[in-house]
Amino acid sequence: MRRALCDSIPTKAGQTIELNEIETRHLVSVLRLRTDDPILLLDGKGFQANAKLLVKEKRAYAEVTSPPTSNAKLNALPIHLQMAIIKGDAMEWVIEKAVELGVKSITPIETEFTVVKVQKKGAEAFLERWQKIADQALKQCGRLERMIIHSPLTFEESLLNQKSLIWLDESLAETGEPDLHLAQVLKKNTANEITLLVGPEGGFSASEKNRLLQLTSGARQAITRVHLGSIILRAETAALLGVSLLVSHTYGKTN
Repeated sequence: MRRALCDSIPTKAGQTIELNEIETRHLVSVLRLRTDDPILLLDGKGFQANAKLLVKEKRAYAEVTSPPTSNAKLNALPIHLQMAIIKGDAMEWVIEKAVELGVKSITPIETEFTVVKVQKKGAEAFLERWQKIADQALKQCGRLERMIIHSPLTFEESLLNQKSLIWLDESLAETGEPDLHLAQVLKKNTANEITLLVGPEGGFSASEKNRLLQLTSGARQAITRVHLGSIILRAETAALLGVSLLVSHTYGKTN
């Protein structure tokens, strides 16, 4: 069934809600749905409801045909991704696949080696596009909770107030220490929520790595340093492999 996002779903059958311009254009102009065609309403907060489409001139409405329901199995997982901003299609691909895998949120990070300087070009346009891609993926895969795209942070900002941050350090692959592979490290991780930090193409700069290393040692040990094996991976591949291992770990804890 075709899905549409709305701010909130009416609670009773027979109630209607107007759909926004993006959803209207997608349902009517792209999918060519017409009045009385069935759709599934999502509020992006964990609820869904059967509805039928009502098209009046250039506006579209949804009439709820059954009360909203929820399904915990279709909610986001307690996984957050801090992703260094990578170029164009690769960043968008990470966002799309992160939604499908169940990531709860993504925070784009500007690093020294980040090619696309979002802050200089205006973050709002990037955020709008990235959130749109995430929402499209949400509707396609049937997930019920939106993946939130947070405003971009600087490298230093991304390290503040972290409780369970895992850093994918590609340089560790040279040592090949099995105990530091993400899959092994996760066996000892008991945190309820985990944040994965992935660097840009070429990795973090020397000064950024030094800062991360400071946080992996000492009494606080705010960051756990891991690798994904000896094969050199592109940033987007590393992000999705890392997330996939976190997903497997999360399911292992709950099932």
